[in-house]
Amino acid sequence: MTMAGKDDPGLTRRTTLLGLAAVGTISTAGWARGARPVVETIYGRISGHMDRGVRIFAGVPYAASTAGPNRFCPPQPVEPWKGVREATAFGNSAPQPAVDFPERRALAAIEQVSEECLTLNIFAPSRSSAKRRPIMVWLHGGAWRVGAASAPGLYGTELARSGDVVLVTINHRLDLLGFLKIDDGDPRFADSGNLGVLDMIAALKWVKANAVAFGGDPDNVTIFGQSGGGSKVSALLGAPAAKGLFQKAIAQSCSGCLRITGAQEADMLAEQVRTRLALPKLTGDALQTLPLQQLIAASTGRHRPIVDGRTFATHPFDPTAPAMAKGIPLLIGNVASETRISLAAASIDNFDLDRAEVSRRLQRFLRLDPSSTDDILRSYEQAFPRDRPGDLLADVTTDYCYIRNTRRMADLQASHAPVYTYLFTRQTPVMGGILRSPHESEVPFIFGTTEAAADMVGRSADIPRMTSIMIESWSHFAWHGTPESRFLPSWARHTEGSNFGMMLDIHGGMGVLPGSDARASLDRLPMYEYNMPLNYTRA
Repeated sequence: MTMAGKDDPGLTRRTTLLGLAAVGTISTAGWARGARPVVETIYGRISGHMDRGVRIFAGVPYAASTAGPNRFCPPQPVEPWKGVREATAFGNSAPQPAVDFPERRALAAIEQVSEECLTLNIFAPSRSSAKRRPIMVWLHGGAWRVGAASAPGLYGTELARSGDVVLVTINHRLDLLGFLKIDDGDPRFADSGNLGVLDMIAALKWVKANAVAFGGDPDNVTIFGQSGGGSKVSALLGAPAAKGLFQKAIAQSCSGCLRITGAQEADMLAEQVRTRLALPKLTGDALQTLPLQQLIAASTGRHRPIVDGRTFATHPFDPTAPAMAKGIPLLIGNVASETRISLAAASIDNFDLDRAEVSRRLQRFLRLDPSSTDDILRSYEQAFPRDRPGDLLADVTTDYCYIRNTRRMADLQASHAPVYTYLFTRQTPVMGGILRSPHESEVPFIFGTTEAAADMVGRSADIPRMTSIMIESWSHFAWHGTPESRFLPSWARHTEGSNFGMMLDIHGGMGVLPGSDARASLDRLPMYEYNMPLNYTRA
């Protein structure tokens, strides 16, 4: 992704909703001829647009700018405004490092970056309803480091319209600006290690306070997210300050869902930042005076929430499920081939590796001796006899980095709440089918933005039915706490230790997750954490 001030319309853009048809799936029908909807929020009135019977309000501030004296401080209230504020353009994206991944552009595109970034977008059906609609709050992916709520693949009209829900997508602080421990004794910066989480909590409070104005039910809020967004769901389930702000949760492909940053690691990361910035001491006052780009460049790339005794007293799902998550239904799962897109992005030759090279990479990545690594490889060769060595590298890392952690979170939450699991098995035809069911490929089906994400999901005939399955299942869960679709059989509730889940494809059904016996060979290993280098993708 490019940063502010550079021209790359494919990734960094200032999007006015009247011009959104350029991304390929957004209809502007009705915007020009209909009256703009106006809604009264707690800070003032906002004016949006209509698209296919959905009211859209974009770039709505839920907290003040994080620049100047607010940098590295908890979110502050917005100054109320008079008159009607136009909400027709997406807000700034949170400051973040530049990342370029062409296949992910529909889901990774950002706006101009700025510290004035605490905004949200609302997609609310305009048709009358006898009941207030459930609210679905999307937490974008990006490993706590990158991303935005405004990417074309996250445009929410179809999910709001077909699912009959109020959809909210939010921006919050990321990376170093959202998760840096500042231990300088100044109470203003005591929460600096968890600012991004506090931003999300502030957004959820805004949603609760304004829900009725958009036809939503303040007591029926579902938080959901994929990858880093799934880890954000996990974190909020374990954050006492978020209790009562949501009633259901959906966590998709959440590799970092069990643990956050411990005190020792937080101190180490802070020291690395201090060294990179050449500061005698890491203080909030000093950091507030530095140029934004200098701070972004000083990131270690590993900043995420911290066990600080304030926002978090413990890790979210280690060693047990958080008490505050008791009774909260959870829909949780993975795509079948999580890491194939990372391997392809590094080099398509990764799928042509010989067994010796795969073994060498797994020894390095898993920190194992040759004999233990060979035991694991043999287990996967037996489970997937048709897979070549490069495919087995993807099988092992998909299980280790994603499925194993996700299933562990499901098991823990199932001890005190209804849990439903899935495996998204629909294979994309792009790149000759080599990606199979890659990380993030389920998201465009949930949002109904497959045309914008055609570079990832293709344009095959199964797309309309697959889209219906995903929107129906996710929105039914938001309405009732159980996932259902007219195209699927009954979705059984998860029990601890079970390897069953819903296989999500156009002819889906309950089944055993592939490779369950092979995955058990990883039980000797510690659970994956974000601080492990993903060195398996390169020689």
